[in-house]
Amino acid sequence: MAIPGNGGDRLILGMAGGGDFRVIAAQTAESLELARLRCDLSPVAAAALGRALTSAVLLARLLDKQVPEQHVSLRLEGGGPIGGVIAEATIDGRIRGCVGNPQYEDTACDVGLAVGSGGNLTVIRKSPPLMKPYTSQVRLVSGEIAKDVAHYLATSEQIPTAVLLGVLNRPTGVASCGGIVIQAFPHTTPAEIEAMEKAILDAPPLSSLLAELPIHDAVARVLGPVGYKQLDPSFDIPISYHCTCSREKALRMYRYFPPQELGEMIREASDTEAVCHFCGAKYVFTADDLLGLDVGEGN
Repeated sequence: MAIPGNGGDRLILGMAGGGDFRVIAAQTAESLELARLRCDLSPVAAAALGRALTSAVLLARLLDKQVPEQHVSLRLEGGGPIGGVIAEATIDGRIRGCVGNPQYEDTACDVGLAVGSGGNLTVIRKSPPLMKPYTSQVRLVSGEIAKDVAHYLATSEQIPTAVLLGVLNRPTGVASCGGIVIQAFPHTTPAEIEAMEKAILDAPPLSSLLAELPIHDAVARVLGPVGYKQLDPSFDIPISYHCTCSREKALRMYRYFPPQELGEMIREASDTEAVCHFCGAKYVFTADDLLGLDVGEGN
């Protein structure tokens, strides 16, 4: 399901430190605002999902850009009150996600506490033509998501990586959302890495910068002390919140219900409603719709 309203979100590529670092950055505020409205997310749920969605699209862009239809799925299961967080992204910028307990309230908006750190971060990558999933898993180190994604990249790719994520809520919605991934190339010296770390520590919060500046200016502000250069805008990609649900897919899910439960639904002869957790779309099915299912394929 394509969701109207996306337009300003995008992902950009750049270099820093005179070619010592690769930089990938994304602005995702409009997509998160759409998810917030459609899934009725609390502020802390929106903050967690925004970080996860941004992480997913940044990780997707680290895949081979010459192979279309690749996608990445992030699953954070930290045992916190917000429940599990799922975020999916394709290499061409389509994202979607959901939160286990989207209405959980926390006046402090503490994402780390809401997500929890007692579980795992699972990253699933799929590539054509077979689309067989490649799954890797690491223990959560904070629940703040940025540190967890950096830990995953350091573990899986053995590349020094910094991950910056930021979401700024306002009383009426999302003020900003985005992130930056910075990776050192093999030739980068320890001194250059130290200079990059200092620039990141000295920079204002990314969420505050993105509330005032477009993504390329925000990145330049963070990385200014070490030198940043954006690659040609032709490498940019638009980001959009895009759900793959449909009425047909929702109906097929009833094939997996136990026969006795499905039979009761049909005998009650009342409408049944299915709600997509990713976009809030509602699909209503009659008893006749359920009666026409080929349940043999699902059981």
